[in-house]
Amino acid sequence: MEPCGIINDEKFMTWNSNGKNEGAKNEGAMIGLVVGMIWLAFGLTSCTGDSSDSPPPAAPETVAGIDANGDGVRDDIEVYIDATYPVSTQGDTNRALRQFARAAQLTMIDASEPAPSVAHAAERFRALECLMARRPGDFHVPFVELRARLLNTAARSLAYLQADNHVRAGNIPLLPADQWSGACL
Repeated sequence: MEPCGIINDEKFMTWNSNGKNEGAKNEGAMIGLVVGMIWLAFGLTSCTGDSSDSPPPAAPETVAGIDANGDGVRDDIEVYIDATYPVSTQGDTNRALRQFARAAQLTMIDASEPAPSVAHAAERFRALECLMARRPGDFHVPFVELRARLLNTAARSLAYLQADNHVRAGNIPLLPADQWSGACL
């Protein structure tokens, strides 16, 4: 049985033994890949993690929230990531989640601008690829929980969706699975 939300369909992803994407040889297959990755990145809301904790209340009711140390990750998100995936025992997961959180934060802040929205979507895809490389069997669990915490106000959710509307016309190249670890910053 495959993890929740994972597509195992040749029209979406077909990797040969060298890690090259054989399914994207034509435009239709490439569109399928992009649609599949977008669905994967944004459509896993039906999956649930093992956590029964609900996201904490939002810090200030602004899109940006508070980022006291200026590292691009909201303070409430840093606390969650560090408490749930400590650097001492789960450093790779911690760093991958921070990478996604930074990209998502920029996505929300720049939501009204088309060009940055496409660039930030690519950054989110790279961060998700990094997380999939680090946790191939259960990446969706920390991803879904983190995204719920990132989008914990109506303003943040609307900004995220506004940015994604700009991405529909963009073309975001996807990395082959054997290159996902190279997406980690």
